[in-house]
Order: sequence, then C-alpha cells, then structure tokens
Amino acid sequence: MLIAPIVVGAIVVIAVVTLPLVDRVVAGIAERKASEYLSEPFGHPATVRVHGSPFLTQALRGRYGDVEVLGGLRIGDINGATLVAHLTNAYLPVRELLGRRATELPCERVEGRLVLPYPELARIARIPGLSLAFDGERLVAGAALPVPGISQLARVSGEAMLSVNRAGAVWLQIRDVSVAGITLSSLVLTQLLPTLSVPIPLPRLPYGLRLDELRPTANGLVVDGSADAVVFRRPAG
Repeated sequence: MLIAPIVVGAIVVIAVVTLPLVDRVVAGIAERKASEYLSEPFGHPATVRVHGSPFLTQALRGRYGDVEVLGGLRIGDINGATLVAHLTNAYLPVRELLGRRATELPCERVEGRLVLPYPELARIARIPGLSLAFDGERLVAGAALPVPGISQLARVSGEAMLSVNRAGAVWLQIRDVSVAGITLSSLVLTQLLPTLSVPIPLPRLPYGLRLDELRPTANGLVVDGSADAVVFRRPAG
C-alpha cells in the first residue's frame, strides 16, 4: 500500500529537480533565438537575457514580459558606446524556438539606455580641441580658441550644457566661461560666446528609439530613448 505514495513522491521530487533545469534550457534557446533578431546594431551576436520565472509559462504563451539586450557597439561615428535595452511583451511563439519560419519579432515597447564616451562626443563636436570631463557634479568643457582682438589662442573653460531642441537635435553650450591667463572685456566675451554653442551630430539611435533624455554621468553621457510597437526582423541568410 505504500508503493503508490512512494512513486508519487518520487515523481514530485523529480519534477522539482528537473523543471528548473528544463526551464533554464528552454530560456537559453529563446535567448539565442531572440539574439538573431536583435544583434544588428552591435555587428556581432548580442547578449540577450529573458527575465521572469517560470520561463515555460511565458514560452507557452509566446509572450515574454522583459527581454534585456546589452553590449558594446559603434553608433554612427561614435566608438566605444554601450547599450542596454529592455523589450516589453516581445512575441515569439514556441514553434519559432525550434525552427526558422518566422522573420519578425514584434514587441509592444522598447526602452534603451546608451552611454556615449566623452572623448568621442568632443571629437564630433564642432569646437576644435574640445575636451569634456565630468567633475562629480557637472560636465565641464575646455578648448583652445582664437579670441577676438588677441593674436594667440586662449584656453577657454566652462560648464558644458547639453540640450535637445524641438527638432530633436542635440546642442552643446558652454556657459560660465573663463579664460585662463587673459582678462577679457564683456564685449569680447559676447563675441566669443556664439562659437561656444554648437550642434552635436548625434547619430540615429538603434532600435528606432526616440531620444527622451540626456544626462551626464561619470561613465559618459547617458542617452535614454523609447519606442512603441517595434518589429525586429531577422537578417536574411
């Protein structure tokens, strides 16, 4: 009479031990499959993580609540950028985990965060010799520029302010300007200031993200973006 309870108990134990392993294996398959659709901006296979447990429940529905993509990439002319993106409610049916029939991976929303190195931003800005650095509280800028009425270059420094205009373009403006070793009149400073307000040709963001916010940090300029109803396509071949 004890055989049945023992068998049932053994099955329960096996299920408890096996299901998490199966869950993780299937999640790994889903991550590799999703990477086929999401790697294009990186130029190499992206790191993809499917969050949420148990995973099998998501797989059976074919809908994944939080898919994370991360890695280093080149964006336009900017090297050394990093991207962390989260896809909300990405759709990939179970049958697609085992085959290659589908060519699209739709999702309801994408939120991404890029970190751009300051030396790269300074390089593409239209201020010769520009340097950018984060001092713990603010972004500071420096450049050697010609000053009206003075034959030599002057070392100009100040707080770098980055903003987005209505057209979505990024502008750099240097305010609270000081000039090392030279006393300048207010008239000369007024003539100098226009050269310290320039556009930064920020490349188009990956995954169709719209630029939402810019924020300087110690690691680089953080660019937050988002997009709704995005469809990712697997490269042909």
